[in-house]
Amino acid sequence: MSVVTTAVPTSAPVDAVPDRRLATRLLVAAAVAALACAAIYVLFVYTAIGQRFDNAALLGARQQLPATRISDTDQLQRITADSFLLVLVLIVGFGWVRRRPRLGISVAVAAAFSVLFTDLLRRVVLGRPALVDNALVQAYNTYPSGHTATAISCALALVVVSPPSWRGISAVVAGSFAWFTAAAVQTAGWHRPSDAIGAAFLSFAAVAIMAAVIARYRPVGTGHRLGHVPAFAVLSVVWLYCLAAGALNAERVLRFLANNDAAAPTPPGILSDAYRVSTNLTIVAVVSLLATLLLLLGRADLDQPKPRASAPS
Repeated sequence: MSVVTTAVPTSAPVDAVPDRRLATRLLVAAAVAALACAAIYVLFVYTAIGQRFDNAALLGARQQLPATRISDTDQLQRITADSFLLVLVLIVGFGWVRRRPRLGISVAVAAAFSVLFTDLLRRVVLGRPALVDNALVQAYNTYPSGHTATAISCALALVVVSPPSWRGISAVVAGSFAWFTAAAVQTAGWHRPSDAIGAAFLSFAAVAIMAAVIARYRPVGTGHRLGHVPAFAVLSVVWLYCLAAGALNAERVLRFLANNDAAAPTPPGILSDAYRVSTNLTIVAVVSLLATLLLLLGRADLDQPKPRASAPS
C-alpha cells in the first residue's frame, strides 16, 4: 500500500524594505536637535546672563585640582586628526564586516561632517558679542566645541552601525568616552559649557539625518535588543545622578546671577558651583541624546543585506 504525503506549503521569507516611519522619526529628532543647538547659542552667547554663567563655569574650572586639569588636558590632546581618521576607518570597516558598507560609510561621513561644520561655525560663521566685560576670560568665540563633536559623533555613529543586540553596549562604552570628553574640555579650560552642549546636539543632528537617509532608501531588518535593558539602566543611573548633582548647585548660582549685576565680583564658591552645574548638565545632555538614539532605532537593523545564496545541493 502506498502512502500519500501532502507537501506543507512554506511561506517565502519576506524581504526587508525601507522604513519611512523610522526615517521620519529620525528626521524630526534631527530637526529638534538642530533647533536646540541654535537655541543654546542664542541663550548663552546673545544674552548677558548666559554669558555670565558660561564665564563663571570657565573660571570655576580653573579652581579645580591642577592634577585633574593636567590629566584631562593630556587625554584631550590624544584626540587628533589622525586618531579621528583612524576611528572613522574602523567604523567603515565595521560596516563592511557586517555587510553594510553603505551604512558604515554614511555614518562616518556624518561624523566627519559634524566636526568640519563645527570648526566652520566656530572659526568663520558665529561670533560672540561683548555683552559682559570680563578681563579674566577670552572674549573670542568658542562655540561649538570641536573635540566634543569628534567624540560624540563617533559614539553616535558606532551606535547606529552596531547590530541591535550590541547597540546598548556601544552606547555605554563609546558614550562614556563622549561625555567624559564633553566635560573634560571644560575642566581643561578649553571651552565653555554651551560649547560642549551645542556640539553634542549638532553631532546628533548630523548622524540622525544620515541614519534617516539610510532608513528611507535602504532595506531595514529587525534584530534583537538584548543589551538595551542593562544599557538603559546604566544610562538612567548616570542621568539621574548628574541631574541631582547639578540641581543641588544650580539654584545658588542662578540666584546669585539674578540678584547681582555683572560688575559684582563672583565669589569662588559660586564659580566652583557653576563649574559643577555645567559639567553635570553637559553629561545629562549627552546621555539624553544617546538614550534618544537607542529609543528611535529600537530593533531596526539598517541597510539590511540580501540573504546569502545557498549552495546548490
